[in-house]
Order: sequence, then structure tokens, then C-alpha cells
Amino acid sequence: MKIGLLEDNTNIHEYLTTLLQMAGHSVFRHIDGMSLLDILFVDQSIQDPLPYDLLIIDLSLPGTLSGLSVINYIRQTIAPETLPIIVLSAASQSQLEQIYTRFPHVQVIQKPCPIKTLLRLIETSHVGDRP
Repeated sequence: MKIGLLEDNTNIHEYLTTLLQMAGHSVFRHIDGMSLLDILFVDQSIQDPLPYDLLIIDLSLPGTLSGLSVINYIRQTIAPETLPIIVLSAASQSQLEQIYTRFPHVQVIQKPCPIKTLLRLIETSHVGDRP
């Protein structure tokens, strides 16, 4: 599976990339929201086919776009069944619950988490009918 990883912490990114690659996934790193959105939306239109099968997004990011803003932008144009999103963040439990309430199709997991939990979420979020 091709996974877009929006994570600004280099250590976390390297750790997740290694584990996800060992599980058979390809990981593409983005350290800020604009770089991810630039890949998904070329000239203001959605790439077809999408470059990723799934996104893993941290909420706390550098720059002007938070992870929440990125999710909001994506969900305005790309349906959950087309591009699943997992939020992986060290945000408080109440902040994560707000994300889940606002975006019920987004899987939410708090850092640190067991890698088995993340891998299970990835497998259950997989869109089976995508090429």
C-alpha cells in the first residue's frame, strides 16, 4: 500500500517508515501540510489516480496549515472511502475526540501507540477496490 505520511518529527518519521516498510508498505514523507496537498491536488484538481492509498497525519505541524486544516481541505473534495485517513498524534485525548466527532470516518490514535494497533488500523482502512 502507498502511504502518505504527514509527520514533521524526523525520528518518528524514520521509525514509522522502517516499520511500515517491513510490513510491505511504501511510505512517502511530508513534513508540512502544503507539500502533501501539492501532491494530492495539481492545478487545483485532484490527481487521478490518487498517489496514495492511505494518509497518516499528525495534527501538530510547522507552517500555516495544521493537520486539522489539511484533513478539512481533503475531506471537502475527497471522500473517506476513496482516501482513508489515520490521525496519529500526541494531542490530548479530548482534542482527538474532537477530531473523531468532526470527522467520524477518520481513524484516530494517540502517540505513543503499539505498532500492532497502527498496522491493524492500516489494514482495516484499506480500500479493497482500488487498483
